[in-house]
Amino acid sequence: MIDILVSVLVGLMMLVGLLGAIIPLLPDVVLIWVGALIYGLVVGWGQSGGWLFGVISVLGLIGLLSDVWVSGVGARQAGATVLTTLGGLAIGLVGLVVAGPPGFLGGILLGTFVLEYWRHRDPEQALRTTFGMGIGYGASFVIKFLLGLGMIAAWVAWLFLR
Repeated sequence: MIDILVSVLVGLMMLVGLLGAIIPLLPDVVLIWVGALIYGLVVGWGQSGGWLFGVISVLGLIGLLSDVWVSGVGARQAGATVLTTLGGLAIGLVGLVVAGPPGFLGGILLGTFVLEYWRHRDPEQALRTTFGMGIGYGASFVIKFLLGLGMIAAWVAWLFLR
């Protein structure tokens, strides 16, 4: 009975994590990973739990790294420097505190635009870089969502292969 309850709660936790891949501020792949860890610790690892938890861990790590890397690549492809990318992220964090999830995205884009405009004194270049950051940020959401689905699929396999 406890196994079923834990499985349902962990499944709900993972769905919230998957939703977090789309909505900034909600934890995403980390929440899915924590759910899998709780499942293993409470219900047990079984014969296949160890290696499936390893798969979940690798996918989660890739998701965490892709979030920052893919956003930065989008901006870098459009000509931004690493400092501009990091500055945009920092301003996004300020926006998150001030206005929640929309403030995070708006802060990143506004911060990137302002920093690139200050650097080049060219609004068109600043806009291209900001667009690149936005495309990269959007791509990172898609990547994290797909990786989250893969993590949940590995956990569902774990449920049946225990």
